Amino acid sequence: MKSFNIWKKIAAGILFLNIVLTSFIGQPVAAEGTEGQPAIQRMGFSSKLSIGPGSQLFDGGSLSLLADHGNRQMLSMVMQSKDGTLVVIDGGWDSDSAHLLDVIRSKGGHVSGWFITHPHSDHAGALIEILNNPDSQITIDNVYYKFTDQEWYDTHGSGRGDFVVGLRDSLAKLPPEKLHGDITKGQEIQLGDIRAVVMNDPYLLDATSVNNSSVVFKFYLNGVSILVLGDLGPEGGQLLMNEHTPAELKSDIVQMSHHGQYGVNRDVYAAINPQIALWPCPQWLWDNDNGGGIGSGDWKTLETRQWMEELGVRVNYCIKDGDQIIN
Repeated sequence: MKSFNIWKKIAAGILFLNIVLTSFIGQPVAAEGTEGQPAIQRMGFSSKLSIGPGSQLFDGGSLSLLADHGNRQMLSMVMQSKDGTLVVIDGGWDSDSAHLLDVIRSKGGHVSGWFITHPHSDHAGALIEILNNPDSQITIDNVYYKFTDQEWYDTHGSGRGDFVVGLRDSLAKLPPEKLHGDITKGQEIQLGDIRAVVMNDPYLLDATSVNNSSVVFKFYLNGVSILVLGDLGPEGGQLLMNEHTPAELKSDIVQMSHHGQYGVNRDVYAAINPQIALWPCPQWLWDNDNGGGIGSGDWKTLETRQWMEELGVRVNYCIKDGDQIIN
């Protein structure tokens, strides 16, 4: 067993060294093409994004992947369009709420749409904290989500059914007209200059149940497509592939599912074919480090990083380096 562990660490070290030497992490790459070239062409086939130094991918808008507060995995994203429309996706743990509120206030404090991928504490805990705080000093116009019956979460939620109850109770503090808990696959939501497409209804599976119930959203900001996968797992990823053509999945930017490990399989990322990858994971998860060094854990992050290198991703943004902001 000792000999096996040594060889496991050696193999992980070689894989990590290969990734470090051949990939680029968070480094802008000059784009090829002419000025004025559209950021995305129709039918899902994108031109090469202008992501070099000084580029303005969102033409006055921005996409922010926010860093975690407690060195834990989480997902908190904020988008703002040139016209000022503000959208939040998930939000992270309850302990991430203060930083999220600071960011929202700095952008005007008015959230046009809050999108929830699935009811887990590392995704929607901050929203509960904010809704329960009457002094948050922000306004929320709409919340978009789709949950199933509480009994399903009580049975399949690995003891986290109470969190779903708490989330429902917090949402109920908003006026009913602001709650959109009945979104469906194929629905399009237009908020100012930001458009969102609901890519699936929740998959109610026995395997990694609540993660696989993530609703996938495809956003469009300044013609750039951003696919948010939440915590969708291998099984949910296969169902998503079954329901969509590669052209429908194709996106310029992808949020790495389940924090970059044991999410959707490689073939899903191949269909998405992104130019930019967003990694909502801290340093230890990025390195698959359980305390024994790089590659010492049982997470699959190093393997997923290798996939994205092979698939030609041009830039990786990871919250291990703090807030990641794309303008």
